[in-house]
Amino acid sequence: MKSSLSRVVVAAVAAIVITVSGTARPVQASVAQWAAVVVSVVQSLSGGDGGLERAKREIIAAVENSKQEILDHIDAIAAADVEACTQAAVTKVAQIDSMPGSLLGPFVNGAVDCAYLSTSYFNAVQGLPAADNIGKLMGVIYSIAMVGYAKYGLSTTALLDSLVGGYHAVVARLVPACSHDWMFDDNPRHIYEVTVTCQLYPGIVGTDTMLKGWLPGRPEPAIPYTAAIAAVDAQTSRGVAIAALPQLLAARG
Repeated sequence: MKSSLSRVVVAAVAAIVITVSGTARPVQASVAQWAAVVVSVVQSLSGGDGGLERAKREIIAAVENSKQEILDHIDAIAAADVEACTQAAVTKVAQIDSMPGSLLGPFVNGAVDCAYLSTSYFNAVQGLPAADNIGKLMGVIYSIAMVGYAKYGLSTTALLDSLVGGYHAVVARLVPACSHDWMFDDNPRHIYEVTVTCQLYPGIVGTDTMLKGWLPGRPEPAIPYTAAIAAVDAQTSRGVAIAALPQLLAARG
């Protein structure tokens, strides 16, 4: 049976923030690219020698360049407490250096509580679209919380550990379901086109096509799903987590 093929083409994620002569230079950011942002923030905080100032510039620049997309994702959060704390952190982080102590303390505490709340919400929420949505915001929330904690001179190790755990949960949970179809015809070589389709939830789909031989009377050959899964991952928070985890683990030591 022939089936139509819709090929998903996904561009590789590029770095968002480049530090040149101590100045953060943001490229147009999107939530799907926050792997680069959170890694840059963590590396700056662990590097010493002005690392906090670099991290602040990086997180503020990245938030400002993708604020509307972030707010759109926040609007889709079903839990009112997670929505409110995330919106507050994103909206107020640009003023972190001008906040008096009476406001800075509550802001930092709120951002840290919100970071932990986001991972709890991810683990508790039932629907995959909702889980993917909070997964996309996880790096944003934790980056803000880590910068706030560092500004107070506090260790960010526990926050980094929690983010790593959250990203591991994202990778484990948001695995797309895949299937494949053989497009049989009467060619004498018994080499046929195979279409692979993977889906995480409706609208988030990746496809791949290949030629495979299958001789009559022989077992079906293995069909690789790797490319189609990668196409789905590039649209979801699972791709963000997969990209960020190796560098976050390296920074954690």
